[in-house]
Amino acid sequence: MIVIYGCERKNSMNTIFRLALVFAVFLTGGFVCARGITNLSPTVEAQIYEGEIRSVSAGMWVEAEWRIEWPEEVFGASSDVLAAIQCQMIDDCFGNVSEFYPTPDKALQKIFSTAYSKLDVPPDEDGSVSPLLRHLDFQANVSIKFADAGSMGYVLEGCHNEGGNGCHSYVKARVFSLSTGCLLQESDFMTASGLKAFPKVFFDRVSRKPDVKPCSNANENDAEAALGNFMIEPEGIRWWLRPYSVFPGYAGVQDMLLTWQELKPLLKPGKEKVFKGIFTKSTL
Repeated sequence: MIVIYGCERKNSMNTIFRLALVFAVFLTGGFVCARGITNLSPTVEAQIYEGEIRSVSAGMWVEAEWRIEWPEEVFGASSDVLAAIQCQMIDDCFGNVSEFYPTPDKALQKIFSTAYSKLDVPPDEDGSVSPLLRHLDFQANVSIKFADAGSMGYVLEGCHNEGGNGCHSYVKARVFSLSTGCLLQESDFMTASGLKAFPKVFFDRVSRKPDVKPCSNANENDAEAALGNFMIEPEGIRWWLRPYSVFPGYAGVQDMLLTWQELKPLLKPGKEKVFKGIFTKSTL
């Protein structure tokens, strides 16, 4: 079987398939597929890169899947700004490789190469191969959440594990300025006193989650791990915490939405109105 992956441009009628690797000779049950999508938004022209590799057998576990909404044109963004957003997306999904792999179809070569390398693990002296050395669990699902009112945001839900213990899942949420291409930070929309108060406000709120308890030694300083990992939503701003920051690893990635009412004392004047304006026109 020939393993392929593909992508489709918004408004295109034909899926574009590219030859990737002839895997099935080696990976029993391995496959990759691709499907097209409809329009994301009037403000975004995008391609979808979607596929998977799976091979689960005695002594080997390879599972990789991806669905990346790749922006090719964004209304109000210059080519330089778009390039900055694309580079960040590649680095978020595949590690800091955008200098060498500037597009998903190039960067996915790294995943195919990693999967292929699991076949070449040399055996121990007794002829056995540790299953941990033939393990790959990879996920990259990127959703563009909005592109309007001078900003664009996407969320990556990811995982990368090559045999280690514990939780290897993560979420990376990014909001960009469409005028500069720079990432939006809390200091851009919170007052100095609001930024100082945020860790305690967030910790108090997230530690009351009914379904999971914080680590016994967790405190408000640990909540600083959420800074820079947020998404603007119609009801407020959502932050994500990486595993092992406030909650134990088995709890995985945790998130919490702070409503506009809760955020009001922390925000600079006028910012709430600007952010709400993102969703008064077109959303994704």
